[in-house]
Amino acid sequence: MDAALKVRGLAAGYAPGVPAIEGVDLDVAGGHSVAVLGPNGGGKTTLFRALLGQTPWRRGEVVVRGSLAYVPQTERSRLDFPIDALGVVLMGRYRYAPWYRRLGRDDRRAAREALDRVGLGDHARTRYGELSGGQRQRVLIARALAQEAGVLLMDEPMSGVDRPSAELVLALLEELRDEGRIVLVSTHDIDQARRFDSVLCINRDQVGCGRPDEVLTAAAVARTYGAELVRLADGEQAVVVQHHSH
Repeated sequence: MDAALKVRGLAAGYAPGVPAIEGVDLDVAGGHSVAVLGPNGGGKTTLFRALLGQTPWRRGEVVVRGSLAYVPQTERSRLDFPIDALGVVLMGRYRYAPWYRRLGRDDRRAAREALDRVGLGDHARTRYGELSGGQRQRVLIARALAQEAGVLLMDEPMSGVDRPSAELVLALLEELRDEGRIVLVSTHDIDQARRFDSVLCINRDQVGCGRPDEVLTAAAVARTYGAELVRLADGEQAVVVQHHSH
């Protein structure tokens, strides 16, 4: 897919004159995966919403080649809504249908192919709320695939799922990257971040961006996580770092 993403000096926020994130620089070509690493409340979701145009920019520039699709955290999904897995994925096809036309055969085929792609073709008629956490996350990824987007923004897709499900999701993300898509995944798990091509560390402002072995230093992790206890090097080291001001 012909995809590219360029961000220069981005500052964005919700309250007038008060940026929730600032100084974000990112340059990503198709076929590249980026882990957006930071603490809860550090600005990971704000960055994604800014890229999607849902959060006002204060400063900076964003250039996107290709369409974007967003995969929210499955923990924020309503589980009592009467819809099956196929119905959730079909939501990703509404962008292709004018308001006066119902979704057609091609849309249903695209949705079923997306469900097959995430290994849930036999759960098409299963109620979404009855699926496991890992299955629900894969349904949301299938919905993004049905949009045929070149840039995928995924908000902590491994959060709240068991390890086997997380491994399935990570393997799928690697496949999507290898097809030429850009995959941005927010996480607060350092070990997961090491599996991506690049890491963007953010805690309201940008701490660093580059290859995992270059960015994930003890100093950068300390700036990123404040006073949280952070596990490094497969659990062999841990560091308690202090809050820093912005």
